[in-house]
Amino acid sequence: MRRLEGRRALITGAASGIGAASARRFAAEGAAVVVADIHEERGTEVVREICAAGDKAHFLRTDTADREACRQMVRDSAARLGGLDILFNNVTDVRGDDEDARWNTTLASGLDAVWAASMEAVPCLAGSGRGAILTTGSVAGARFAWSSPAYSAAKAGVVGLTRWLAKHLGPQGIRANCICPGLIDTPRWHRPGQPYTPTARRWVEMTPLGRAGTSEEVAKLALFLVSDEASFITGQDIAIDGGFCVGVRFEVENPKG
Repeated sequence: MRRLEGRRALITGAASGIGAASARRFAAEGAAVVVADIHEERGTEVVREICAAGDKAHFLRTDTADREACRQMVRDSAARLGGLDILFNNVTDVRGDDEDARWNTTLASGLDAVWAASMEAVPCLAGSGRGAILTTGSVAGARFAWSSPAYSAAKAGVVGLTRWLAKHLGPQGIRANCICPGLIDTPRWHRPGQPYTPTARRWVEMTPLGRAGTSEEVAKLALFLVSDEASFITGQDIAIDGGFCVGVRFEVENPKG
């Protein structure tokens, strides 16, 4: 039996990057998936790919910067799938013409949306008997502050919210965890095959494993955390960063010793 056979999953920001890789991975492991995103063309293409592989997926256009739209997203997803077992809060939208606008959109989509969707999903997740909430954080904010103030604040916030959700929803049989990627080859930071920006190249150089991660590697961790293999893991923020957090390489290597 596949690891998510018969389960129903909602993934936000699933039109590209980590979300799309996770949607494909979850579906391949037996889940029926709702791909939620504001980008309709890309999201529809992800759904088409999943269905072409013989798996189940639906697209749902959602602006996660709108808190009520997030609640409606959960209700619509549960109606389409006949319930909900997994909520993967993956999206953070950083749109905005100035710093105030970017702050508002980033916090709304990256923190407020997690709260709204998670609480709306509680009745479905509790009823499933194996409910799981997973949120994409970041080492930016959770452990470092290398990004924008809004992004760092949102990502630090979801770590604290994850712990609160784990504590208060555990008695209802719902687990809540957070993954904190480091530098990952996604469209936001870098497109595979293209040159790195000087900043991104420096981040790669400082990573002990000496490379960026892939969306597929993060999707594998996401799959583990929402599966029964992680049935006693809750309230955790888990870095997937090539060792960046534990051993940033500030030193300049001397090949002669």
